[in-house]
Formats: sequence, C-alpha cells, structure tokens
Amino acid sequence: MNDTMNEITAFSPFGGRLVLEEVKGAQERANVPENSIETKAGDDRSMYVYVPASGCPDAKQTQVVMFLRDGADEASAQAAMQEYGLDALAEKEHFVLAFPNPRQSGWSERDAEDMDYLSRCFMALPQGKGKVGGFIGMIFYIGGSPSAGALLLAMSARRPLNVAGVLLSELPADYSIPQDGVNAPQVAYLCGGAARAADYFGKVNGVTGADARPLEHAVLYTSSVNPNVRHIVSELPFSAQEAVRAWDMLFCKARRWSNDTYGTYQKRTDFTARGFVAHVNDPGLGVNEGFAHTWYEYVPPRLRGSKEKAPLVFYFHGIGCVPLYGAEQSGWHDIADRENFIVVYPKPARNKAWNIWDEPGMPSDQAFVLALLEHMKRTYAIDESRVYISGFSMGGMMTNALACAYPELFAAAAPCNGFNSGYLVPASEMWTMLRKMPTGRGLPDGPSEPVTRTRVRADAKKAAFAYRMPLIQSSGLLDGTWPAAQDDPFKRLASFDYWKTYNNIPLTPYEPAAACESGLTADETFYDCADGRFLHHRWFSRDEGKPALFEVVLAKRMPHALDLRQLELAWQFMKRFSRGKDGSLHIDP
Repeated sequence: MNDTMNEITAFSPFGGRLVLEEVKGAQERANVPENSIETKAGDDRSMYVYVPASGCPDAKQTQVVMFLRDGADEASAQAAMQEYGLDALAEKEHFVLAFPNPRQSGWSERDAEDMDYLSRCFMALPQGKGKVGGFIGMIFYIGGSPSAGALLLAMSARRPLNVAGVLLSELPADYSIPQDGVNAPQVAYLCGGAARAADYFGKVNGVTGADARPLEHAVLYTSSVNPNVRHIVSELPFSAQEAVRAWDMLFCKARRWSNDTYGTYQKRTDFTARGFVAHVNDPGLGVNEGFAHTWYEYVPPRLRGSKEKAPLVFYFHGIGCVPLYGAEQSGWHDIADRENFIVVYPKPARNKAWNIWDEPGMPSDQAFVLALLEHMKRTYAIDESRVYISGFSMGGMMTNALACAYPELFAAAAPCNGFNSGYLVPASEMWTMLRKMPTGRGLPDGPSEPVTRTRVRADAKKAAFAYRMPLIQSSGLLDGTWPAAQDDPFKRLASFDYWKTYNNIPLTPYEPAAACESGLTADETFYDCADGRFLHHRWFSRDEGKPALFEVVLAKRMPHALDLRQLELAWQFMKRFSRGKDGSLHIDP
C-alpha cells in the first residue's frame, strides 16, 4: 500500500545509502507522546540504517523494517538489502530500513540484552545522522538467519508490544518454541523452515482450520477475534518475492496501538482509496493573514454529491502528530460510513500544537476552525444544528476550549485524554510543561495573560445565555494517577467541575477511597462493553434531566492512548443532541 496522501516530509541528508549509527546503551526510555518505548540499559552498540532517498512521512506515520543478519559489517548489510530487494521496497513504500549489528557471539534468544538493544535501535533513529524516526506500533522485523529467527520469536512471545510484525525464514534445528510467552496476538509471515512455528501463531492468534484461506504456495490465517490479526504460512524459502508479499499482505496493513497491556491491532487506512480530500498548505480560508492551513475531509460514499444535510464531526489530533495519524487513531471515518456524517481532520497552524488559549503570539487555531466550518458548509450539505467536536490529548484540550468558547456552534463534544486546560491553565504554565517533551520544542516564549482569551470569550458567552454543553470525556486509568489529585497540572477534576457547573449538575466530592478506581461519585456508574473494560460515569442536569449531559469513560489497562470503542460510545452520546439557532440545546429522546 503506497498511499500518496501520506505527505512525505522527512528527508535525510544521507538518503539512499547505508549509514552507520550509534546505539547508546544508556538510553532506556524514549518519552514521546503516543510513541514511547522503554527498555533497559546495556552496552553501546551500532546499526546500519537506510533512509530512502524518496523520503518518509511524519514519524508517527512511518514504518520501520529491521533486518537481523549474522554479519556485523556494512558489506553484509548491503548484501542482504540488495539480495532481498529491500532498498527498492523502502524507496517505493517510504519506510526506514535498519540492520542491527549482532555481537561477536551472535544473536541469542536467551540474552535479554539483545531484545533491549533492538528497542534502543528504534529510539536511536530520530537522534541519528538520518534524523528520521518511525512509529513503535509499526516496527517489523525480518529474521535473516536461524539464530535471528529464534530471537525474534522469543521477543514476539515475551515483548509483543514492541513487535508489530515478524517475518521468520528459518529456526535452529534444535529450537524449542517459547513456553513462557504472554500469548498475545502477533502478525507474522513464516517462510519455509520457519513453518514449524505455525502451531504457536495459530494458538496466540486464536485461529483454527476454519479461519484459513489457501493462497498460492501459502495459507493465510485470520483471527476470528480481531480480523486485523493475521499470519501467513508459506511453503517457499525467504526471497525478495516473499519480502514483497509479506509487505503487501501483512506489514503495510497492520498497526499495533499501545492502548492495552499487549496493544491492539488496527487496520491501516488507505486514504486515497477511501476518497479523502486533502487540503495541504491551503491559503484559501482567508484567516490568520492568509496563513496556509492544512486539513483533510472525508465524505462517506452515500453522501457524495448528495443534497441531504448531514452532521459534521471535527477531530483534533494530539501534540506532535499529523491529521492522518489522528484519522487512523480515531477511526471517525469508519463510524461516518455507518452513521452517515462528514468528518474533517485539521492540523494546527504551528509546532503541531494547538493554540488552545487563543494566545495572540500565535496564529489563531480557533479562527481557523471557525473559517473551516464555514468552508465545510459552503462545500457540502451540512446540518448546522449537528456539528460535533472531538480530539485526543492536546486535541482533547482544543475540543474543551472550543466547547466553552463557542457553545453556540457545537451541539456536543467528546474530548479524549485532554481536559479544559485552555480555560483553566495559562499558556506560560502549560508551555513550561510542554517544552520538556521532544514534541514541545519550538513553542514560543514571551508573556501570556494569566486569564486566557479562551476564558474571557467563554465567560462572556455563558453570561449572555444559559448554554448547556453535552460533553463525554474519555481517558485511560493508567494515564496519570487515578483517583486524580486536586493539584493535577492538567486540571482533570477542575475540568470535571467546570462542565458540571456549566450544565447545572450538582458538584459531588471526590473520594480516593471510593469503591471504583476513579474515585468519582456519579449519578450512574457501571462497566461498559462486553469485556467490561470501560468504567462509565454519568451525571444528570437539574434542569434537563435525562439523558446525561456530562459523562466520563475511563479505560482499564490503558495509558495515554485511545480505544476505538471510546469513539463509538462518544458518537452514541453526541448524536442525540442538536443546537438551535438561538443557542438552545435540543435533545432527541
């Protein structure tokens, strides 16, 4: 899948040739929002890296292929790359190709340092000479020798979160399949001599003979639990042709999100084939002094060319991300196909960070969204009473900010893992925290008002009219500490109290010793979805009654991430609300 809509933005000065990169043993953690990885310290080592001359997309949309061979010199890396056509494949598909170097004693599945080292190789990419990184949930490993295959199978079994996919060509003759693994699902391509691992992958992926589809010289197995988990068992030995098949049939379509103990596989989106409309650096909105803004539109096939008025959903991605990453993360366009609404995925004006305060030292992202809303209404048949907003992390903060600053425009809101910081936290205080992150570099210095323009605007709107704003807040129970503390820098509890007061909901105490993990006391509390993963709270307005105007959904076992089912719950919540032209809230019972 070579989707040309994924904008190519990363070009290495060493593109098109192998470069030796250092892999520091002291680096134990890469703290990048939604792309973090942890390991243990070890020896200083090295790897050879090939960044395609054709360039790569943003790091969070870039895939990484690591080829493990028995040699440790450039000649062996060059030979493997050319024998299996990996350089040509990388140029076509825009992925980073790495050749980790084994120690003199070779690879060993019993050596935890080898597994730690492979994780450090991923961390080293953006700091290396090539300056091109990738996404942790799209690292694919190829075992080019029996010992390399043994190591990768052991890593898949014991550390699956860092292994999106494996291609195994051979295994040692006396090799025993790991019995101490965590039995997590795994995307895999098994060639020739590695086929004896098929039973293991069948077990962890939960497939049987009924889930098999014969292919030429191979069999494709698809999990009945998650159709995005697949493995292929091929009769053929590893070759350049098999590498292309593994890429086309498995690797380019799989993404493992770190949103559960062992992650969750989702299918990648082919934006071009789906009919997304791209506006990249488009100055046509006429705001921010003609600034060239970027956004992507998605209209379901049934609505294309239709005059039927449809709801509109905005989705704002997190800090350090790009719109198409946000699209794959949230899957709003998949819900749109089923529910018949239009989605737009915007990009912030500066630094991949939303100006949630409407800070005057930066372009106004709020003015951008308002102009984009007008553009969408001119371009498509939009039901102006049913415009909804959602976002993740800093995009969730943007969602909160717009909900309180422009309640007359939006019928309901669904922020995820981001709270009302644009109203509650001055920009200078927030920037101090954000600059500590790799993605926060380059944020502007300078004074900011202690009371943000978002707050001034929101208070004026609320004083003029008794607005109600239905809002469903999602988060992970491992994202920060729960029960939340009153001094939380991101103001979770203060944000909850804001929306309760806004919607005329009585304030209730927070009880750290409460029976549920959140410490929240609600009108209704229950565990949601078939597996009971989501702790769901509801509060009812004194004047509106049911349905609830404020809900909180917290996912068990989830850090700073997102589960697609949270967006499904968000849509079921939001779609019952519409906004009158006078600002009044209408509720579909």
